[in-house]
Amino acid sequence: LSLPTAEVTHAELASGIGILNALVKAGLAASNGEARRHVASGAVKVNDATVDDDKLNLGDNALLDEGVIKLSVGKKRHALIKPI
Repeated sequence: LSLPTAEVTHAELASGIGILNALVKAGLAASNGEARRHVASGAVKVNDATVDDDKLNLGDNALLDEGVIKLSVGKKRHALIKPI
């Protein structure tokens, strides 16, 4: 997967990363407010599943087999969160 990748620590992921924070970290939103609007408009997906809760926390359970979490905003913008 040749998508932009944001790295987080395993500890950070284990304690849970908020979806808004993750979108900003991955460069898919400029601010938490923008990220919240993306979620509210139904544009955000985690691992190709639509997110409708802006309080969602991403943890180890969100990791794909490849060891990353795929974030999407709309149809064209994607990024990965990768624990290091």
